[in-house]
This record gives sequence, structure tokens and C-alpha cells, in this order.
Amino acid sequence: MCLFSPPIVEVRACPHGKGLFAGEDIERGRVIREFEGVLLTPQPKPAPEGKYALRIGENEYWDGFPAGSPDSWSNFIDHSDVPNAVFVFDKERKRAWLKAAKAIKKGQEIFLRYDSYFPTNPRFGSAEGRPPQ
Repeated sequence: MCLFSPPIVEVRACPHGKGLFAGEDIERGRVIREFEGVLLTPQPKPAPEGKYALRIGENEYWDGFPAGSPDSWSNFIDHSDVPNAVFVFDKERKRAWLKAAKAIKKGQEIFLRYDSYFPTNPRFGSAEGRPPQ
């Protein structure tokens, strides 16, 4: 499924289900997508709706987009200890940007480091003992 014209990113099958892949070469620092109207909530929606929530602070969650939403592709950005993308948040303006943290080649999967947004994210446990970034 291609998401932009030209296709900057696309969702496709990968070994862990579905992932987000670069549809073209993306240079480091490029904004892949800007999100407006970002709503942070004190807790994620219950599963399965809250399955894709990103914890970004103490009692701050950004829930995934519902199926059929033009931005639901962002629910498929997987975790890596060596990410090539990052979300940048402006809470006051209710905006977020998905940016390339490294150069990403066409066909390469796009990854975030989920615990970069909230280091004690219970999904990953304590940061102690994890490989260095």
C-alpha cells in the first residue's frame, strides 16, 4: 500500500508482521510526515484500539490512528534499538513530525526506538542491561 504520491513510505509484510518501508531514498533530517492536531491523553485507549499508543511522558500517550485513517500507516513503525527515524513533538502547537534520524535507502524498513520517548516504558522494562544506543 503506497501512502503518498510519489510514495515516500509504504506498509508491507515483514518477518514480524507488517512494517513501514521507505518508498524512495530519504535523506537524514527530512520530514517524512507532519501530523497536526496531535492529542495526548493521560492513558492509552484500551486494546485493541490502544495497541499502537506511544508513551511519550509521564501520563502522556499518543494513540495510534484508527484503521481507514489516512495516517494509520504510522501504526506500523516498528521498534529497533538502532532506529533510523524519530518523532519530534510540539505539545503546545499540537504537532508532531516523523523525521529521518539517518539516511534511509529505498526499500529499507523505518524504525523508532520506542523507549526514547519515555525511558521507563513498561513495555520494555528498565533501560538497565539493554545494549547501548
